[in-house]
Amino acid sequence: MRWWCSNDGSNWSWAWKPYIGAWAIVAVVAVWLWRSGAFRSEVPARRKISLALGLVLILGGTDWPLSTLGAGYIVSAQMVRQVLIVMIACPLVLFGAPESLGRWIEATPRRRAVLRVATHPLLALVVSVSLLFAVSAPILVDPLVTSQLGSFALDLAWISAGFLIWMPVQPPSPMVPRLRGPVAIVYLIGVSVAPLPVAFFMTWSPTPIYSVYELAPRVWDTFDAQSDQELAAAIFQVAGGLVIWAQIAVRFVRMAGGGGGSTAGPKFRGTLVGATPATDG
Repeated sequence: MRWWCSNDGSNWSWAWKPYIGAWAIVAVVAVWLWRSGAFRSEVPARRKISLALGLVLILGGTDWPLSTLGAGYIVSAQMVRQVLIVMIACPLVLFGAPESLGRWIEATPRRRAVLRVATHPLLALVVSVSLLFAVSAPILVDPLVTSQLGSFALDLAWISAGFLIWMPVQPPSPMVPRLRGPVAIVYLIGVSVAPLPVAFFMTWSPTPIYSVYELAPRVWDTFDAQSDQELAAAIFQVAGGLVIWAQIAVRFVRMAGGGGGSTAGPKFRGTLVGATPATDG
């Protein structure tokens, strides 16, 4: 039993190989959430389901078999992990997070100042997309996935990018999103478009760009490295885009029905519900 997934050069096996690190981290977070009141009876069921599902998806993306396949055999599995964690699990966890977390984040002026900078839409988009570019770059992926610590660093970068992407539009309750209405929709469109150069490069490259996946033992003899890379690009571009556009569609319908909140307001909306938000100077 290993601590984290990595490419060890061995032939693929369907024998279950759980990773202690993935189970331990999710278990610790789950216990903390339980003690924080995230699953109390008065918490709406949709939030509890969202949080539980988000944790399950994070575990599924960091444990066998998906993490094993993604770290050492097929890059398409790596892209499935990225979509699951960044685009689905992170917003689910933020939606279901306990209110005590939102209150803690804004408990002091220093934390509010950090939040104001970290959730600036342009900065959040640039930093998170840069992280996603970095963890998709062959110059980093090839050496890092060969060690458990390097593979863990890649996964940590994904999760960090995922939370950073969604914080401006879906912070933990009872915080108010910094972006709402049409502005939030424009932001999410930017999120869906920004990573596309990575998918285009993978699609049109005449040869595999990752040596670790090109030289890895084949999981299926008929599924070569080039086909794997093209499928990975499609997953990243199509599946990831569909998830984000589903969010956009839901927000648009709610806004059209009058449930999307005000479309104009203060520059910084990282304030608690019921508090007086900062106004434009």
